[in-house]
Amino acid sequence: MKYQYNDGGRERAGWKGKRAGDCTPRAIAIASGEHYQNVRRDLDALVKEMTGGLDTTTNNGTPVPVSHRYLVEQGWELVLTKGQYLKDLPGSGTYIAVLPRHEVAVINGVAQDTWDSRKSRRTKCGSPKLEGYYQRQ
Repeated sequence: MKYQYNDGGRERAGWKGKRAGDCTPRAIAIASGEHYQNVRRDLDALVKEMTGGLDTTTNNGTPVPVSHRYLVEQGWELVLTKGQYLKDLPGSGTYIAVLPRHEVAVINGVAQDTWDSRKSRRTKCGSPKLEGYYQRQ
């Protein structure tokens, strides 16, 4: 698997800085081709709805139930994986890989992210564990 820098249109939408907690909207924007600002707005509205207004933004990350509902409603299907790693994703196709505490778009075997999330010091093989991935139905 290769790596390519891609911010999904975050900077163009006016979002700056590191540690933005925006891996989910960024991965969705990259994989779907949607505008980052639109994805972020839709996820923020869903966070507000699903928490009853207790939380109103994805600034500190997107809760898993929120991202799952959004992706399923957009026509993505979740494939659960057990004992697999990011490097085990199929080579061709567009995926949103779900890693521990991170999501990354993978297009035709290339991880597209603002940092190289292909590597992990926490696994023997050096690749992060893959909890599952979304693919278009």
